[in-house]
Amino acid sequence: MKAFVERLFGEMELSLKEVAKETSNEIQKAERCCQVINAILIRLKEFMAGYTFRDGEEEILFFKEYKPLLFKELIFYSELTYIEAKKPIGKKEQIKSYFPHVLDQIQEFFVRNHQLYIYYQLGKSDQDEKLFMRNSMPVSLIRDYSFDFDPSFSTVNSSKLAKIMAYESLTDHIRKIIHRLEMGSDAVGGEVSVHEWTDSKSSLIELAYALHSRGAVNHGKSDVKAIITLMESLFNVQVGNFYRTFQSMRGRKKNRTIFLDSLKESLVKRMDDTDMGYQ
Repeated sequence: MKAFVERLFGEMELSLKEVAKETSNEIQKAERCCQVINAILIRLKEFMAGYTFRDGEEEILFFKEYKPLLFKELIFYSELTYIEAKKPIGKKEQIKSYFPHVLDQIQEFFVRNHQLYIYYQLGKSDQDEKLFMRNSMPVSLIRDYSFDFDPSFSTVNSSKLAKIMAYESLTDHIRKIIHRLEMGSDAVGGEVSVHEWTDSKSSLIELAYALHSRGAVNHGKSDVKAIITLMESLFNVQVGNFYRTFQSMRGRKKNRTIFLDSLKESLVKRMDDTDMGYQ
């Protein structure tokens, strides 16, 4: 299961990058991304229909980690399509007042689901059996009528967790739009970095934590979030919940600094190759 899900995720990321190159129209881009992700989720559902979890731990892994990572992307781009479609056309002041209102609506969702949000943010696992198995009950008393309703392929909290992840990314995205508007550039037509991060998102997070740990930015005065936000803007990428990814890195049984080690190996090899070229 793990290998299949990771392969799907890799295919999805590559396809989304290709879509980003095809058009600069935000609505068209978001709609096309939804189509790509939906096709990936259909393949996942077909695979899982014939798969039996080895144990409860693997079931929790699927509904807490694997499926939300894919499903959150569909939610993100679906919401982005809706937000862009409703955006006022005309005066810049109207557009500037529109996006803070969207953030207020997103905040309402976090308030309604604050228990699950805190559980997720803290990286807790003591209630996983109650939250992320198919017989689990929702954390909130307010029912969420999600379109991800298949009981054999979904749990209430898994779907809500995906929405939490998606809304985190959406919040970051909208804040960047607001910042560009305040700086005097167009919300969607302003300059976008031509530099693209082509390695994994976890690699960027690993690098950001290393820079922060070394105190390499602003004499160590910049926090991790500020460094990651800067790198997201520079490399035109959104990494999502970096804290949770860092916790996963800490839990690696073998090499906990895969990307940094590969950077060192690549640099040393380049130096060695250059030395040989001068001989």
